Amino acid sequence: MKRSIIYIFLLVTVAESIAQDSTRNSIQLSWGIGNIMRQDLTVSPFIHKDWSPVNVRLNYERSKKLYHQVTLKFSLYSPKPTESYEFTSFYNGTSSTIPHSFKMIDIDYSIGKKWIIKKNWSFAAGGKSRNFIYASDYYFGESGPSPMMISFGMDVWGLIHYQLNSNHYLRSSISIPVFSYVYRNPYLTENDSYHHIFYSHKGIKEFGNRIAAGELRSWGNAQRVDLNIHYSYIINKKYDVGLCYYYSMNLNQQPTKFTQFENIFFLEGKIKF
Repeated sequence: MKRSIIYIFLLVTVAESIAQDSTRNSIQLSWGIGNIMRQDLTVSPFIHKDWSPVNVRLNYERSKKLYHQVTLKFSLYSPKPTESYEFTSFYNGTSSTIPHSFKMIDIDYSIGKKWIIKKNWSFAAGGKSRNFIYASDYYFGESGPSPMMISFGMDVWGLIHYQLNSNHYLRSSISIPVFSYVYRNPYLTENDSYHHIFYSHKGIKEFGNRIAAGELRSWGNAQRVDLNIHYSYIINKKYDVGLCYYYSMNLNQQPTKFTQFENIFFLEGKIKF
């Protein structure tokens, strides 16, 4: 792991002899329709699936000596493992089940350098700080567990840019983790340490307790792959529009198996300055 961290550091700080471009900045806003498939054995053996139009992503890019990208993504899914059914509540009488709720926030920072520059294409590589929070609410009746997954990690990241012609270009990026720091709820979402985390009933302190209870994970216990494939059309020097296919695989082994696949088809608009 130590060698991998050193490699990422060297990857983005050496080879200054490569040609330097003028400073370029852009902000890109994306909206898309996504599909999720998740199984979290901490909660249940059900495989939860859903399509959702609530997927928004904001990117800021800066390119000069190094390439920088900051990404903020929010997704909301409401899967139902079965058809709605009625149940009897001691407090509220007869009620019907409602869909679960998966709220997902990703905050990433990528830094890299162009290592190959050709006439129509270029290749950049570097490191990525990958961070996400998954806050979930499961409703199997009147109430249900609300597990949270928090992760901070470092990835190896690569980007290919291919210029089809003066107005059209393709971009594809992929990242895989070197290590991750992960917090997950215990099996069946509650145990003594879980109640200790919640004893304050204060949101910020509770969140800090969750982070403190996390563990460092290697590739063997926490696998994550993020893939983006973009097609863009240059309207003029200031504006681009395009499409993007986003794929994410998230596998985690402790304390129980967590499996999630996400596919999103984005519409994108970019402002360059």
